[in-house]
Amino acid sequence: MDNEQKIFLQAFTELETLFEALPIDEAQRQPLKSILSGILKSAKNLALYDPITHALNARAAKWLIPVEHTGMAKVDIYDLRQANKVYGAAAVDLELHKLAFQFMYIFTADKGDFVRRSPGSDEFRITSTSKTPQEIKRLLSKLYADQEQDSLLTWDFGAGMTETEAEHELQKQRRAFRPIVVRQTILESHTEIPARMEENNLHPSWHEFNMPYETLIDKICLLKLPVNVEQQVAEQVRVTQSVVESIMTREPLTDTLNGLGARWYLENKTIQCIALTDMLNMHEGNARYGSAAIDQDLRRFSNVLVKRFPKDEGFLLFRSERAGDEFKITSTTEDRTGLENRLRAVWEKDKGGGLLAWNYGIGGSIGEAHVDLYRNRLKETEIMNLSSSDGKSTFIIIRPESEDYPKLFNLSEDTARLINGTPIVDLHMTIQAIRNVEDFPVLKERLAEFAQGLPPLEISVRSIARMNVHSQKGRLWLLAEKTPALEKIYNDIAQIAREMGYEPYPYASSDWLPHIKIVDMPENMSPQIKDPTFGTGRGISFTVRSFEWTVQMGVERWDLLDQFPFAP
Repeated sequence: MDNEQKIFLQAFTELETLFEALPIDEAQRQPLKSILSGILKSAKNLALYDPITHALNARAAKWLIPVEHTGMAKVDIYDLRQANKVYGAAAVDLELHKLAFQFMYIFTADKGDFVRRSPGSDEFRITSTSKTPQEIKRLLSKLYADQEQDSLLTWDFGAGMTETEAEHELQKQRRAFRPIVVRQTILESHTEIPARMEENNLHPSWHEFNMPYETLIDKICLLKLPVNVEQQVAEQVRVTQSVVESIMTREPLTDTLNGLGARWYLENKTIQCIALTDMLNMHEGNARYGSAAIDQDLRRFSNVLVKRFPKDEGFLLFRSERAGDEFKITSTTEDRTGLENRLRAVWEKDKGGGLLAWNYGIGGSIGEAHVDLYRNRLKETEIMNLSSSDGKSTFIIIRPESEDYPKLFNLSEDTARLINGTPIVDLHMTIQAIRNVEDFPVLKERLAEFAQGLPPLEISVRSIARMNVHSQKGRLWLLAEKTPALEKIYNDIAQIAREMGYEPYPYASSDWLPHIKIVDMPENMSPQIKDPTFGTGRGISFTVRSFEWTVQMGVERWDLLDQFPFAP
């Protein structure tokens, strides 16, 4: 059971136990139990369901959805951000609700199916304990064909046994069908743009949330219990209320405030200015790194913002309800210049610190902040594109699939905690370098052809080791077992490079140590580690089904040139 779920249920259990122990008859006890039952039902709904679509949310994935399943699917909505701009959030919310209802009509809980929406995003995930990936694909294909022309929203999907397989199928469908869909973009596919609707507030007000708890305390006071008993029960009601409030107002992935929390805590406050942060290319990031790695990066980034913009200094940080790659920062104390200086310092320091680049916008209102964000996004995109086009030295890397990523990162975090180091988020293994590249298209063809002849690769972690190279002494590795298959890939890619007149790594495969960098050590820590193999990898292994062709643009900055899947 998830720890948050334990705290939630314990608060209600303790209150129920107190009710049963009260020196009152059942007729007096029943109204208390009835009110508490209503509070519990309402709290579960708010904690576990997306307020816009009524699909399950990310918290439900931990509380309700079984780990074991027979198949799953990922559904991706095309350009939701643009749709919100064109049609308005209210109209798009209605379309999202209709689409979610269609999913939930087909995939029902009584048949062991679960439909959830990723927080604030354009993605649904369907998990089934009774249907195969083929059945899921058939059902979604029919819905896809039936409603494509009837909705404001266009979507793609992929089905598989695992999240990685579903993501790969999604990308295949996107490559196969997107050119057809793009002929009629969100702006062009409907001759009549619907009139903007007034946005509905689907959240309860603070008064609506608070009222049942006040009613419950009033009922307890009317029982004329001994003072100490009455105080004990009333205090437990307040504890339960506090627990529910904390869960309801926080987004489950990053633990930042959600839209409800922002609405409650900003009520009657004068906001001096607003900042928006936006992760660049999160869709591509999910496809490249896997959602587990991106989720970890979002948690890392939110922690960076929480530390720099604390609540006791007049800041509130929350994750956007309608854009999962956006965080909002409101300030009741800083003016625009002060907030921009503070956020720019964070941006400068965090460059290359995570998997995804990000930028920001500042304004006196949310509209101004969006305009500033858009301008900064254009600048950053231009810089990134220009940098990528100048790359000559490239690298072939592999990374764990999404299902394997958490266990590797957990080992990375555990190791970092032991030495007060920093876990590296971008967990990957560099297989080979190809330097001085001139003809990128021809090399791309050679690498794609080579990858198609490779079966899925199993990588086993042997031990944790300290870098011995002078420039890398502050790093810890996961050393992998150098199998004949892995060594052959190293040599084969080197041969491709030489045949084209390029330079691979200058050392023989016998001297190559396949490794994954996992921890940045503190400066004063390196001399304290005497034995380079001070820990073991605990028998961890992971599967690789593709390799990436990248260009290194900075310290731990690996821009993707292309990705090549192995043979099925």
